[in-house]
Amino acid sequence: MRKLLALALATLLLATGAMAGTLSPGLQNQIRNMNDSDQITVLVVLQDQVDAHAMAWELHDAKVDNDRQHTMIVSALMDNASKTQGPILDYLSSKSLDGEVRAYRAYWLINAVRVATTVAGARELAARGDVEVVEADLKPELIEPLASEKVVDKSAAGIGITPGVVAVGARRVWDELGIDGTGVLVGILDTGVDGTHPALGSRWRGNFAPASECWFDAIGDGSTSPTDGHYHGTHVMGTITGLAADDTIGVAPGALWIASNVINQGVSSEFDPDVVNSLQFMTDPDGNPATTDDVPDVVQNSWGINESFGGDYIDCDSRWWAAIDACEAAGVVLTWSAGNEGSGSQTLRSPADRATDAYNAFSVGSTLNTAPYTISSFSSRGPSGCGGAYATKPEVVAPGSDIYSAQPGGGYQYLSGTSMAGPHVAGVVALMRGANPDLDVITIKEILMQTATDLGPAGEENDYGHGMVNAYEAVLAVMTGFGAVDGVVTDATSGLPIAGAAVLATAAGESSRSAVTAGDGSFGFSLPQGTWTLDFSAFGYVDASQSVVVVEDATTSADQMLTAAPSAVLSGIVYDDQSQPLGGATVTAVGTPVAPATTDGTGAYSLTLPTGTTYDVLAQAYGFGSDQASVAFNGATTQDFTLPALIYENFESGGFNTFNWTQGGTLPWVIDTAESFEGATSARSGAIDHSQTSTLSLTLDVLAASPVEFEYKVSSESGYDYLRFYVDGVQQGEWSGVVDWSHFSANVGSGLHTLTWSYEKDGSVDSGSDAAWIDFVILPTVAPPAYPDIAVTPSQLAATLDPGASTQLTLTVANTGEADLVWNAVGAGNPLPSAAAYESVELPKGEADTRPGRSPLLGAGGPDGYGYNWIDSNEVGGPVYDWVDISGLGTPQSFGDDSNQTFALPFTFNFYGVDHTTVNVCSNGFLSFTSTSTAYSNAGIPSSGVPNDMIAVLWDDLNPNSAGTIYTYADAANGRFIVQWDGVPYYSSTTYLTFQVILNADGTIVCQYADVADRGEGTFGIENPAGDDGLEVAFNTAYAVNGLAVAYATEPLPEPWLTLSPSSGVIPAGQTGEIIVTLDATD
Repeated sequence: MRKLLALALATLLLATGAMAGTLSPGLQNQIRNMNDSDQITVLVVLQDQVDAHAMAWELHDAKVDNDRQHTMIVSALMDNASKTQGPILDYLSSKSLDGEVRAYRAYWLINAVRVATTVAGARELAARGDVEVVEADLKPELIEPLASEKVVDKSAAGIGITPGVVAVGARRVWDELGIDGTGVLVGILDTGVDGTHPALGSRWRGNFAPASECWFDAIGDGSTSPTDGHYHGTHVMGTITGLAADDTIGVAPGALWIASNVINQGVSSEFDPDVVNSLQFMTDPDGNPATTDDVPDVVQNSWGINESFGGDYIDCDSRWWAAIDACEAAGVVLTWSAGNEGSGSQTLRSPADRATDAYNAFSVGSTLNTAPYTISSFSSRGPSGCGGAYATKPEVVAPGSDIYSAQPGGGYQYLSGTSMAGPHVAGVVALMRGANPDLDVITIKEILMQTATDLGPAGEENDYGHGMVNAYEAVLAVMTGFGAVDGVVTDATSGLPIAGAAVLATAAGESSRSAVTAGDGSFGFSLPQGTWTLDFSAFGYVDASQSVVVVEDATTSADQMLTAAPSAVLSGIVYDDQSQPLGGATVTAVGTPVAPATTDGTGAYSLTLPTGTTYDVLAQAYGFGSDQASVAFNGATTQDFTLPALIYENFESGGFNTFNWTQGGTLPWVIDTAESFEGATSARSGAIDHSQTSTLSLTLDVLAASPVEFEYKVSSESGYDYLRFYVDGVQQGEWSGVVDWSHFSANVGSGLHTLTWSYEKDGSVDSGSDAAWIDFVILPTVAPPAYPDIAVTPSQLAATLDPGASTQLTLTVANTGEADLVWNAVGAGNPLPSAAAYESVELPKGEADTRPGRSPLLGAGGPDGYGYNWIDSNEVGGPVYDWVDISGLGTPQSFGDDSNQTFALPFTFNFYGVDHTTVNVCSNGFLSFTSTSTAYSNAGIPSSGVPNDMIAVLWDDLNPNSAGTIYTYADAANGRFIVQWDGVPYYSSTTYLTFQVILNADGTIVCQYADVADRGEGTFGIENPAGDDGLEVAFNTAYAVNGLAVAYATEPLPEPWLTLSPSSGVIPAGQTGEIIVTLDATD
């Protein structure tokens, strides 16, 4: 393997020849019985690697300060990945086009790429000259705590300082040395943390810094702030830094914290790349090597693998070592719980069993929490299966039996396990870094072992290691030449304390230190003696600084008053997609503590903000997309926003034709009418077999950074068969087992992006329905679907002909829309050209329909493919308007909004050649003989989307639940069935409509309109059962008027006296065409 060793003055490249890589033994075992086409996920490790472990030792010997070491290490890792990954990423991109590669993600912490591909694809990757090894995907296990026999007394106020905290000597450090972890940042790779717990919530770093660099949602459940779906991580973090009014449960109660929910998937859940992702996050949370205040001082790990789990694991498994070395080289101390597989020997989990030198890995065993601190029966023992001179394990022990700490939901509980011992040691590391922030990782581990209190047999051995960790001796050992600085930051005018102010301490030749003021405005540092500069900053205040002289073993006061910065008002109007003022929208200055403003009824908002900076301002409202602007704010400023219409897919069209969906994998996704989050349908994964996939993708041009949101459901083999969601091949979330309808959201940047939902099965075992579903997909801010629009000039033609004469006139048809205009035109009695199938589009309830309409050129048309014609009462020979009021004769029916009911007909009615004895009536102005759809968004005719086999009397979003009544009348004596909408309004409107449809026993249909205010958003016509033929009278145009009648029949109309040439065509956006109209009076 090629190694890069970046030193202070040079970069050393140790290179071998470009030989092909290999498949790891574990991967070879995994694919032994698989086919070349079976799906698999692998980690492809490249040849060029930075030797971070050796580099850390070089920098340790050179006594390089921590800030500089972090920058050098992370820069070297990032630069190496950037310079060497190009060829393989290009290769993977090309392979993704032909479907061999489903997804991939590159890492810089280790120079590697995670790839979802086929078995054959994995072999091809291993054959590349730039690949060192292709590893199997991994499945670590949480070190599950053991149930404690002790129960928390919920009636008690608290237990004060916990026994474990006292046992490790933390109380002496607080009381005698004045060190409590203030200024230190701690982290965990665990199940997450309850970020609202009273013992933890106030010291989450995300309260004072961007949440994205303080919480890593490794499993992609959509959480943007800390949560704990288990309980383990909250308990662990409480032991490191928990503090509440009646409970001091943490060793370093002054520290801030960050976390990852990397192990929040349950026991034996799929690893995916979560551990590597999380270690990379903890190495440099903000992704900037030049900053260090975001980097945790210590991260506790309560997880591991063991060869007894089965699968492809081996004792002393080395697959994470490179990532661990890189993270620690960048300045992060990693502590490891040994495991709960004791009391036998050689039972440590990997990577805690690593024994390559005296410091790696730093494993922690468990003792009872009271003297004489006997080893816990469950604590895993050494020696390490790695063998060698450093095989004695663990490194140290700490209390792990019956440990009282935080429980999600605000309470407390007792748990036992090495998972409870490890955080005691992590807390001690926090105290050491609080006393001396410039300690490097190697020195910290060395001091922890040297100062541990020997337990058990004399010397280092395989039960207690070096002994019980001793916080007081460890901190005392690093404090020579140190003094303290503390103070309170207050408002210069009011004198009130300022919480959350940032304090940065700098001095020549020293690493910088940072702290955040508490609720009472206080802060404190332990600093090397000498002259330091303190820089103070807080949102809404002018920055300030002061110089302090730190004296050894003394405390220097450094109170600071901050002056409020000048402020001004940012104001404006938020408009909807129709350019109308929008009330109830929120406007947020992103990344500031200023509360969002809510627009009033006129759409107006105002925010008072400090001047002299640039803000990212975001406007949002329910039912709409978002709009964001960067505002350079130097005084009173006006900034308006326009929110685009919310565009979503709920699959109610009955297909995948609303957007340009593409299918992939072994079998396509299908429409499911038996399962949905809302409405009648959802999308369901294909019925795939083992080692197969079913993928559904959508490529969008996103106008502005915004989230994609969707509902999902899973019923699969837990931990093995997954629904996964990707953006541009990068996994955003995964779900397995039995998951009822749940919500997920992921941010998508502007530009062209591909969203992919993939159901993926492993090589064996079926469980549940063996499927995944998605529904109600809210798309990021994209341009609405492109539509054509038609303009015809002149708007009408007139000619006077003598008998026997004829003439020709010209119509110009212009497409003023954004998509091709597929048009057809008919004259009375002219055959209708083959109809185009129009897409169904589901609009949000109450939203104006802006799709362009289609008006009839004449008052008659047809025939369609079956032979139906239509004619209205404005045309010569058309039906006579003859209203049949059934409000006193018929039966009033109880209809809700968007509802459908079935009624018996008093005769057999033939529609498109099929006899029917019942008809389904929808509240939204249409009848169907087979569909019970309640679609409120009308569509053009014909359309494959439901409803089909239908009569669109006035299909629009109507609401009889609000007002009016729908009557039915079975008039058997006169051979007719009548449905009447009487005073029924549009949805969310006070415009009322009265109209009816009459089905006659001879198969003719008459629609009559008594009192209508046609807003131009309805559909009129008939459609066959297949949705591929029909008569569209009008769509989204003001057609119906009072006193209008429209008849449909299969009888022929009079011979044509008007012909059109051409009668159909396609006009591209922005272009025009001509129609020659021939008027013939020769007959």
